[in-house]
Amino acid sequence: MKFKQIIIAALTLFTAVGCTDNFDELEKDPVALSANPAGQLTFTQLCMSGDGFYQWRTNLIYSGGFVQHYAGAWNVTEFGSKFKKDDGYATALWRNGYQNELKNVVDILDKTSGDPAAVNMNAVAKIMRVMVAQRITDIYGDIPYSEAGLGFSKGIVTPRYDTQEEIYTSFFHDLEEAHNQLNANGGSVKGDLFYGGDISKWKKLANTLRLRLGMRISEVKPAEAEKQVKAALAAGVFTSNADNCIMKHLDATFNDDPASIDFRGNGLAYALVGNENGDHFSTLVIDFLRDNGDPRLPMYATPKTTSSLAWGAPLQPGETPYEGVKPGLFQWEVPMGASSTSGIQSYFKQKTTPFLHVSYSESQLLLAEAAFRGWVSGSAADYYRKGVEAGIKQLEIYGATPATQAAIDTYLNAKPLVAGQEMKQISTQLWITYIFNSIEAYSNWRRTGFPVLIPITNPDSETGGVTPKRLYYPNDEMQKNEKNYKEALSRMGGTNDWLNKVWWDAN
Repeated sequence: MKFKQIIIAALTLFTAVGCTDNFDELEKDPVALSANPAGQLTFTQLCMSGDGFYQWRTNLIYSGGFVQHYAGAWNVTEFGSKFKKDDGYATALWRNGYQNELKNVVDILDKTSGDPAAVNMNAVAKIMRVMVAQRITDIYGDIPYSEAGLGFSKGIVTPRYDTQEEIYTSFFHDLEEAHNQLNANGGSVKGDLFYGGDISKWKKLANTLRLRLGMRISEVKPAEAEKQVKAALAAGVFTSNADNCIMKHLDATFNDDPASIDFRGNGLAYALVGNENGDHFSTLVIDFLRDNGDPRLPMYATPKTTSSLAWGAPLQPGETPYEGVKPGLFQWEVPMGASSTSGIQSYFKQKTTPFLHVSYSESQLLLAEAAFRGWVSGSAADYYRKGVEAGIKQLEIYGATPATQAAIDTYLNAKPLVAGQEMKQISTQLWITYIFNSIEAYSNWRRTGFPVLIPITNPDSETGGVTPKRLYYPNDEMQKNEKNYKEALSRMGGTNDWLNKVWWDAN
């Protein structure tokens, strides 16, 4: 059955890249199905946001619940707000990230290495490997990286767990090398759904990722962080929303199983469909946007349909039309019922909803922090303003009604960067710009401690209300890779516990 699913998946990706119409012949030759780097690149990019299995579990329930982007849905509240363990949820990114993504980009690297006609494809694969592995290591800590995905080509079936510090060193090396490697004579990049093979865009992506990762280690290795941030900026990061790394999903049918092999639709949108899986923002999100007069509020949220003051009554004069759900509450526990809270706009819940991986808004806000630290030239306030403005305008890709420039300017003028509040303001704006990419928000929250979250006081919380610091490894790693697994645990607190911190989390 599993082999059949692989066949179907490969046929799906070949449909996307248009390599052949002779599917009967391909199905007779399974080796041919995975031999094309263009097909593997397409499949990996689709999986990164189209995989409903870990988008539902890792991005929405755990990360989105941990950083209080979402609240109210049964699974978000029970597991993401009360911090209860579920092995299937905790290991979803590990299992699918290695199987469907990292293995494919490692294969591309192997197939294109030393080929002068595939220099650019090889460079893109290096960037993709960093993108895939960054999410895994930031969620779990020490992971197999240098030897991961080499079971077939080199017979390594028990890969060593690299330390996260080693992994980040490799990330910086690979991103710099990929940037330098990309050139007009390096061959075409086929199957690229992010940038259509545009080499200039990939160079900017490599540098913007380098900026992100440089800031990620700011608390544990500030000198190295400064070095990487300066190098990224000098090499050229995103300069507008036109550079954003976006996955534009297809109108693919969602199956009942969120682990469906068809990754063409937006996997997070699948998870958001229906109240059970998460149809409400938290009070932390709604209150921040509403109380600050942020023009993104109606772009993100729908007005509530009934009053928060009386059961079933219409909104009362002067009553705010926007209310979130308090983290730790189920939506049916909200006073006056779930209809007295705001929902998520429908254009975020379509099969064709785009997924924003890396943004200009993020880069400008990170540069605002770097400028505040004295690492780069320029005004932190100017970077901040550009980052917030870009974060408002990037919502237009989803179909949101654009905010007027006058409304944006009014907001920015009223809410500038304030001396003494820089880290709080910048980090909170990053948290807002990362909505729908809660995995990144969770990482940045662990690094900075902002925004300040609403305390979880539920008596049945398995951690006593303490937000987990990572997700724990699959328990079957003890059987599959015992020696390396135990070595990793010895470096990470001695137990496979989610209250042990990852390397860069120094707060």
